[in-house]
Amino acid sequence: MENENRNAQNGMQLPNPHLAQMTDDNLYHFGISRTSHDLPALFGDVKFVCVGGSARRMENFAHYIGKELGVVSANERLPNLAGNSDRFVLYKAGPVLSANHGIGVPSMSVALHELLKMLFYARSRDVTFIRIGTCGGIGVPPGSVIVSNAAVNGKMEPAFETVVLAKGIHRPIIVDQELASQISSCSRTEDPFKVILGKTYCTDDFFEGQARTHGAVCDISEEDELQFVKHLNSQGVKNIEMESAGFFALCHKAGVKCSVVCVTFIDRLSTEDVTADADVLSEWTQRPQVLVARFIKKRLVISV
Repeated sequence: MENENRNAQNGMQLPNPHLAQMTDDNLYHFGISRTSHDLPALFGDVKFVCVGGSARRMENFAHYIGKELGVVSANERLPNLAGNSDRFVLYKAGPVLSANHGIGVPSMSVALHELLKMLFYARSRDVTFIRIGTCGGIGVPPGSVIVSNAAVNGKMEPAFETVVLAKGIHRPIIVDQELASQISSCSRTEDPFKVILGKTYCTDDFFEGQARTHGAVCDISEEDELQFVKHLNSQGVKNIEMESAGFFALCHKAGVKCSVVCVTFIDRLSTEDVTADADVLSEWTQRPQVLVARFIKKRLVISV
């Protein structure tokens, strides 16, 4: 709470004393540095940072939210502010940044560290981070939107485990319940999809880590898979993805509010394969974007 109060009043405050001693900082994976860009002028007004795995998806979201906020015209194309890098993309639509982070916690954490520092140097205030993603569902219809109200790691623990100086450290996975509730409340009765508050299971792998039997190697049976997925279901898990544990833990450590909003492509109680065609998946992918856009407009007091 203390960090959040400082962020709202004095700009973002990161728990790294070394940053204060640095005259420059090369945010290499976005192709941006403190000396090459006027970060306060570029990003000082940012209130929302929306991230997701796919570069194309986050480019599309930037244009979508820009049009929803009335800051991007119908035919306007936003520039990729990370054009000097081939690792991530970065778009700005008014007070909203949109960036991709790749697949999995290692890639996501690189992007998140640099985005956090970018806004710290920009002296941004009261910033909310939202991950917009895709996932596998458990016991929910494909196409459902899951807003995480809890998350656990691959060992079913509410902690993110990483290694620093060859020693394992655990950081708590803390979910902002009020923020999750506010986002989920932006659903409408006429929406063609369900919005569900639920627990997220975060893994380090798409195949074995998610109990899939069709990877390049496999040491479990199909019965093992089914029983494990049923166990997850019995523990209240609604979806499986690969970033939430690190996302929640790192944002909490940095003192910023965050949420995770994902659309399900399958129900793992029925199948481990994505069978919907490309057009259906494209429409499903837009569903969490619609929900998050409504939330942002509501926060900015724009008619929804």
